[in-house]
Amino acid sequence: MTKQIPTLEHFPYRISIPTRWSDNDMFGHINNVLYYRYYEAVILKFLAEKAGFHGFDEPVLVFAAESQCRFLKPLSYPGNIVATLCIEHLGRTSVRYGLGLFEEGAVEAAATGHWVHVFVDRASQRPVPIPEHFRHVFSQFQVTNDV
Repeated sequence: MTKQIPTLEHFPYRISIPTRWSDNDMFGHINNVLYYRYYEAVILKFLAEKAGFHGFDEPVLVFAAESQCRFLKPLSYPGNIVATLCIEHLGRTSVRYGLGLFEEGAVEAAATGHWVHVFVDRASQRPVPIPEHFRHVFSQFQVTNDV
């Protein structure tokens, strides 16, 4: 079964990330490991900018429970990458971000994936319900259709 490639419009949150010469591998493409760095960058920027979360002294933390990347087209230096995010699923203690990486100016994703964060109490390191202010922010970026 072939999955439809998501377009930029699927993702309501976006940031631009400049590539660096050192991001390329020996084949002239962005190294696969860096795709996860770009995912991490868009998630952390989203949490800081939209939810005021920085993770240093908050009583509730987020732990990565799962991540996935589907490579569709190569990206390379020089250029900018548009890293995108939506909320695919909002659970009781976890959230699943839908993610996409686009070459600047492109409509179809070069990579898609997801990342699951579980909210945990800093002291006990046990899952806790997603705080209400996060839930409110997440609901504003939630999409109903899965691509």
